[in-house]
Amino acid sequence: MKFYVSIDYSDSESKKSLPSLLKFLKDKKAEFFVEKNEKKIGKLKGVDIIIAFGSSFNVLRTFRNIKSAIPVLGVSIYENEFLPEITLEDFKRLFSTIKNGEYDIERRNRLEAFVDDKPLPPVLNEFVICANQTASVISYSLYIDSDKMFNDEGDGLIVSTATGSTGYSSSSGGPVILNDADVIELTPLSSMQRNRPIIANGSSLITIKNINSKRGIEIVCDGRFRYPFKGKQITIKKYDIPANFITINEIKKTPLEKIKSREISIPYIDDAPPSAKFILKLLEYEGPLTQKDIISLSSLQIRTVRHGISYLKKKDLIEENKTLRDARFSIYRLKS
Repeated sequence: MKFYVSIDYSDSESKKSLPSLLKFLKDKKAEFFVEKNEKKIGKLKGVDIIIAFGSSFNVLRTFRNIKSAIPVLGVSIYENEFLPEITLEDFKRLFSTIKNGEYDIERRNRLEAFVDDKPLPPVLNEFVICANQTASVISYSLYIDSDKMFNDEGDGLIVSTATGSTGYSSSSGGPVILNDADVIELTPLSSMQRNRPIIANGSSLITIKNINSKRGIEIVCDGRFRYPFKGKQITIKKYDIPANFITINEIKKTPLEKIKSREISIPYIDDAPPSAKFILKLLEYEGPLTQKDIISLSSLQIRTVRHGISYLKKKDLIEENKTLRDARFSIYRLKS
């Protein structure tokens, strides 16, 4: 069996733990390759399993960069991550089981988007159409197949998979959808017309037209990757190749079980400002985020986000790490 190790080089803690994983694979005389270019997955010919090592973000990044149906096993050094299936210690303990192919494949939908005719890379979680500056309103018209659903004004629109329903969409009022549901979830953000979330068939074609804002508009892919919108419309549909997750019955959890386990691990804070509670929820559902990510996802002002982060750090609820790409920026995550 041949493994390919995908690593998020911006995650300093995962990078520190990478030698332990590689040494283990060498000791087991496993055949493997390690990602060298953090912007592009290398050649995958003959690879049986991709190990997405790191946080939930690296699982998202890995699926963004692969077009094949090779199954992915998320392995994390953190507890209670949403997308990685197992921890590094679990991987070492269950290696023989994995090597012998004693696992299941869970197929989950991905989405792809087109700005007019220009394609964007596929997402596992969601596309968000919003203004490129916080506190800016956008207007748009939503169509499902050929049927117009509504016109709206607000902070934007989330178009998500069942996998993405537990993240930004859920914190914005959308329902949690089980991973195997063949649906597309559409959640308006702060709708001035009071439009509610819609669940569409997974084979539907979603079209967003008449997109306007006094500021620029961007498409945020899986919470991290941003593209300026310069076109007439956005179309979104199910990606032809699903995300194939390796799951192991011994430790498999449902989305609701994962949410419950994370909620139990986070103390409720009565005296916290609303911004701090909101940021805590974002980190709970989305995983590690930079300050810029938090501002984008929350639509809060910079000063408000800084105040919320400062409060949570004083309460020892989150930790801060510098990114390896640029020491000027920090990544915030829930305290283990």
